Amino acid sequence: MRITLKKVLSVSTGILIVAVIVFYAYYQSRSVIAGPLIELSEPQDYMTSTTSLIMIRGVAINAKELTLQGRQIFIDLSGRFAEQLLLSPGYNIIELTAKDAQGRQIIKKLELVYHEELNVITP
Repeated sequence: MRITLKKVLSVSTGILIVAVIVFYAYYQSRSVIAGPLIELSEPQDYMTSTTSLIMIRGVAINAKELTLQGRQIFIDLSGRFAEQLLLSPGYNIIELTAKDAQGRQIIKKLELVYHEELNVITP
C-alpha cells in the first residue's frame, strides 16, 4: 500500500469538510440547545419605587411564550416586550416565565418595594 500525496489531500479535504459541517450545525443550533433566556432592561431588581405603576421592559431570547404573574404577555419578532404592572404597597415579588418550543422554561423573579410618598401640607 503506497501513500500518495493525492490520497492524503483527498482524505484531509474530506475530514475538513465534515468538520466544517459539524461546526456549522452546532453553531446554528446553539440557541435551541441553550433554551430560553430573559434579560430585563427595566426595572432593576431590589428597586424601591414611589409610584405604583411601573413599566417592565426586556428581551425574551429563544422564547415561544412569556408570562408575567401567570398572565401571558406579547413579545415581538425580536423577543422584546413591554408591560405595565401595578404594585401593591410594600414588598412585591414579580415573576416572569419564558417557555421555548421544546417545553423548557426559565423563571425570573424581581423583588421590588413600593413606598407611597407622603404629601404633607404645611400651613
